Amino acid sequence: MSIAENLRVVRAGIASACAAAGRDPASVTLIAVSKTKPLASVLEAYASGQLHFGENYAQELRDKTDACAASGDAAGAVWHFIGALQTNKAKYVAPRADLVHDVDRVELAVELGRRAGSTHRGPRSVGVLLGVNIGEEPQKSGVLPKDALALAEQIYGVRAPGVVGVQLRGLMCIPPADADPRPHFERLRALRDEGLSRGLPLHELSMGMTHDYADAIACGATFVRVGTAIFGARDYPKAVVS
Repeated sequence: MSIAENLRVVRAGIASACAAAGRDPASVTLIAVSKTKPLASVLEAYASGQLHFGENYAQELRDKTDACAASGDAAGAVWHFIGALQTNKAKYVAPRADLVHDVDRVELAVELGRRAGSTHRGPRSVGVLLGVNIGEEPQKSGVLPKDALALAEQIYGVRAPGVVGVQLRGLMCIPPADADPRPHFERLRALRDEGLSRGLPLHELSMGMTHDYADAIACGATFVRVGTAIFGARDYPKAVVS
């Protein structure tokens, strides 16, 4: 099927999952994860009404957004950076991404804020979601659940020197690959709810991918990150600079 047809199927799946959960489909934003895919695929999806796109590699995000800016293509696209980010690559992401989905340390928040840049309206801020290692897997990045709200308080309260140009917006996670995702999604939602009770602006939950977005929606996801179901399987290059 074409990208346009794939998008129709995914949107129908989101609508069905929302109906089953008693939610308004407008409460869930679909992010088309376009990592490793050519810009032409992004433009095809954009032409089919898709506005939100996600990239996992800092320099790939830079190249695609700069190409769009230079050509005027996909001018209304909203760009997300998803995944672990090295602090020294924040310079590529902060001026271009509207939302960074996996911030797990104050130092990264500081650098994103420092590099956010400005627009004709004045200083620009970049939205951030705290990446939570919800399954407490030793091989994964992300803040542990027990430490997540303390980190959120640091960033939101600007208690860490230099945290400016950063807008805390919520939490994200990727559950263990071989586990039932629902308990992990529910744990993230409970952590979000506790944060809200403390006055933290953790309104967004980024969770759910091609294989489990329906479960994520049932558990309160506001962003779902879908790549393969839209763009097809990825042919990863032998070496990708992140």
